Amino acid sequence: MDCNHYKDFMRLLPLAAFAAAACLFAAPVLACDTVLPPEQRDIDAPGTYCLAANRENPIRINASDVELDCRGRSLTHRQDEPWANEGVHLRGGSRAVVRNCRLVGWNLAMSVEDYSDAQLLNNTIVANGQAISARGPDRPEGGGLRLTGNRIFYYQAQTGAERAIDINHSPKPVLTNNLVAGFRGYAAIHLNRAADAQLTGNQLLDLNEGGGIAVDMRESPRARLVHNTVMLRRGVNAKGLAGASDATCIENVFVNVVDAGFEPCSVRRHNLHQISND
Repeated sequence: MDCNHYKDFMRLLPLAAFAAAACLFAAPVLACDTVLPPEQRDIDAPGTYCLAANRENPIRINASDVELDCRGRSLTHRQDEPWANEGVHLRGGSRAVVRNCRLVGWNLAMSVEDYSDAQLLNNTIVANGQAISARGPDRPEGGGLRLTGNRIFYYQAQTGAERAIDINHSPKPVLTNNLVAGFRGYAAIHLNRAADAQLTGNQLLDLNEGGGIAVDMRESPRARLVHNTVMLRRGVNAKGLAGASDATCIENVFVNVVDAGFEPCSVRRHNLHQISND
């Protein structure tokens, strides 16, 4: 090998090593036990599943230890099946992950029913009703529910909903970096008997100005709300927090909510409440 070729080889060697490392670490992400056929609606066995195409049929997860990666594919509600209301339904199991799904037009996009340790990660919901509903097993130690990085849009909705994210009987839920935009119902996030909830970095934007609530907490004490943003177009009659009993409220930004709702928080630090109708 002459000097020039040797120099070229040495220059490309780090790139080759980087490419090899990228392939190595990407392999587990791309791995999938089963590609779910578009006509299959039920997952009845543990394993990792993925989608290779858009589909119009819902998905029901009836087993434990399931991971579903939609890989950005869409689940679109069929107009000829008005009775099929739920896009993705987790029921009666534990330890499931649903990620990277795009759900369009469902009356209830994602439902978690008596399912423990469920994670909904990085999903996009173009809502036509309630976006996410979770009802836990009501265990004192918590249901293990985690909602992370989900994006929920209501600008194209033809059907209203009272709540965008509705969590019931599921102590210690964790909601991180979720977005709800354009919601016109009563509560963007509703917590009922969901004590010790953690809400961090969520954005609730362009909500109902005429009397809605950004986060409604009922029998859900000791919530921890940190770095959340609530922003409305105008300050009319909306509320930021309701029922923040014994909550920790730190560095939240609420714009154009008439009543921020920080007063019941047992810990309040560096929260911003601003009305700007200019």
